[in-house]
Amino acid sequence: MQHAPTPFAFRDFERAKEALRAAVCDQHESYILLTGDTGTGKTALLRQLRAELDRARFRTLYFSQSRRLGAAGLVKVVGESLRARISMCHSVSFDRLLRALADQPQTLLLWLDEAHALPDETLSEVQALVESDLDGERRVQIVFAGMPRLRAELQSHAHLWRRIVVREEITGLVDGELPAFLDHHFPAEQEGSGRLCERGLSALFERAKGAPGLILPMHRAILSRAGRGKGRIDIAIVEDALERWDLE
Repeated sequence: MQHAPTPFAFRDFERAKEALRAAVCDQHESYILLTGDTGTGKTALLRQLRAELDRARFRTLYFSQSRRLGAAGLVKVVGESLRARISMCHSVSFDRLLRALADQPQTLLLWLDEAHALPDETLSEVQALVESDLDGERRVQIVFAGMPRLRAELQSHAHLWRRIVVREEITGLVDGELPAFLDHHFPAEQEGSGRLCERGLSALFERAKGAPGLILPMHRAILSRAGRGKGRIDIAIVEDALERWDLE
């Protein structure tokens, strides 16, 4: 089964990506927030945006599992990426990191995925790193990405929440985008949207709630259940596959 090399550019994906691109490149925001439910495309969006950024202007460090990122670990990873000497003393390491940042020609982008699980001590360290830039040159920019509950968690840190001006949420596909999405990811004629009737498409969209990351495995389950063939898949097979997918 073939897989598309790039994400499908559904409307909300493109809207959110452009908002983040403008916040990073044009507005030079220190803090940027991206939220969305599981499978809506947050990680794919960040990866595509990173690929499109000018590497002469930006150095990006992407942390995929923020719950495992302690304050000392953050300083160590960032410091090593800037070739700053790391000390056994955390305050010394932090000072060396700041001096290394001051010598950098690029803006440092710290992208914290799954940030709803970010430890409070690490959150405080992130803020200290950004706000140590007293000359206002915006050497560090932070993107927090996570589940919708991340908003409430950041709101509990009022001093930080007030500084987050760009607050985007990605919601997934709208109903009419599903056929094109399936044909993008399943280009073979016997695997794409043509295998599903209108009821089948509706059942798939509703069960996945428009989330691309859920639609893909659900459609694979439907194809597997239906077996080889080129004709329309019976709605009973679609519904059975979706029920079984939920149980597994």
